[in-house]
Amino acid sequence: MVKKTTLIFVLCCLIMSACTNSAVTATSTPAASAATLAAGGLPTLPAGALFQVIKLDGSSVTFTLDDLKEFPLAVVSAEGKFEEGPALTDVLAAAGVTDYTSIHLDGSSSPADLTREEVEAGAILDFNNHGTVKLASLAIEKASWTKDVSLIEVH
Repeated sequence: MVKKTTLIFVLCCLIMSACTNSAVTATSTPAASAATLAAGGLPTLPAGALFQVIKLDGSSVTFTLDDLKEFPLAVVSAEGKFEEGPALTDVLAAAGVTDYTSIHLDGSSSPADLTREEVEAGAILDFNNHGTVKLASLAIEKASWTKDVSLIEVH
């Protein structure tokens, strides 16, 4: 009887832990300073952070891979291949960005600028095979997508 009660208790605990709120826990930081930028103008990110969103007021929010995995997946089809990851609009909303006219993305290649309309037309942050994300957008030629996104500046 004790074993049965213990088993039921453990199962209830597991079920309850699975039902907890798994909201995105991106980290917000005060306004970015020149000291937080590495050579080349890209931010020095905290351990585990993939990229930083710098908002209009100069404050920033960092996102980890685990944060991004909490978002619903969106898909972009380009050159016969499906790219999958969180919608850029969802990431911006989670960072507290509601009012903007354009954004600038930077990473290991091909910086990109998107208007609000291009972002809302379905731009995503595509998960790649090495633990980072790249921009995927029909507004930009695939060869020019920003890889290993590390910075999103809101304008």
